Amino acid sequence: MQDLSFLEQDDRTPIVEHGGTPDFGALPRRTRSVVQFLQGKLPVTPISEDTGDLSLNTILEGKTKKICARMFYEALVLKNCGLVNLNQNEPYGDVTLKVTSRLNEQFST
Repeated sequence: MQDLSFLEQDDRTPIVEHGGTPDFGALPRRTRSVVQFLQGKLPVTPISEDTGDLSLNTILEGKTKKICARMFYEALVLKNCGLVNLNQNEPYGDVTLKVTSRLNEQFST
């Protein structure tokens, strides 16, 4: 079972952008935690630009509605910042998330 306890914390820190893309330190704490969580889901050395999609249904299986809503919100924040791509093939269907090269370049650990 995956530990998503970082989604429990309340965080109302505004996002501060510098040149159109937020610095990692300028993102709210919960959003930074989601970035680190997603990076932990990716291969250490991607073979190509196509690192694969992550399924939100799989990540959030068995989680509370509150955790699911917060993860979905954070995915939308990351999409708005251009750090992930989101895709949903049908209404109420699974949302797949793909980390962009921009996230890997700017927030590499």
